[in-house]
Amino acid sequence: MPSNTVLFENACNSVLSNSSSVTIKASFSDFVETIHDKVYEDYKAAEQFVGDRLLSAQHNRTPNFAELDAFFMSIAQSRKSRAGKVFEWILEELLNKRLGYPMDGQVNIDGAKPDFVLPSKDYFDNNPIDCMLLTAKRTLRERWRQVVTEANKTYSYFLATIDPKVTKTQLEQAAKHKIFLVTTKNKIHQSEHYAQAGNVLSFEDFIKNHLDPAMNRWPK
Repeated sequence: MPSNTVLFENACNSVLSNSSSVTIKASFSDFVETIHDKVYEDYKAAEQFVGDRLLSAQHNRTPNFAELDAFFMSIAQSRKSRAGKVFEWILEELLNKRLGYPMDGQVNIDGAKPDFVLPSKDYFDNNPIDCMLLTAKRTLRERWRQVVTEANKTYSYFLATIDPKVTKTQLEQAAKHKIFLVTTKNKIHQSEHYAQAGNVLSFEDFIKNHLDPAMNRWPK
């Protein structure tokens, strides 16, 4: 199987090409979804190819149930872990590398480990009230408790996701903990309670109403 890095780099080269920062800002949601889907499609194609070769290598031997069960469970677990990491990479690629927003990744904030602190860990240590914590969760599921714990570390906590199944109750709980949910325009348009929630932002609104104003305050 090709590595996550190879799949991701190929997808970025294919989707972003020579896109300008203005174009990326204006269509940030579309780029997030397109890169994500491209990586997944390429992964599935590689998985099909490798899987067919593995099974054909068995020749006349029929695998037993336990072997097949372990084989497909391993595939499913690998797929989930890869997908979660790719979503994090997409945000770092677009926000930091392409648009130049300052951020430090994988830092420890009083025992919590958000994916990114903006503009930096050093600035957070001196001015936590003027910083943002950004965590990327492709899907939430059982991770809700972790998100709430991290959100208590700052006044500006943003949860980036492409999960279309965050409930109305969860969004209300998020608002009580000062958590903004950041997702794509399509996800907001497809969900009535996403569209009506005051703490749900598109990536474009996150950049325009939160990141860009902060850039005018943060040290250059």
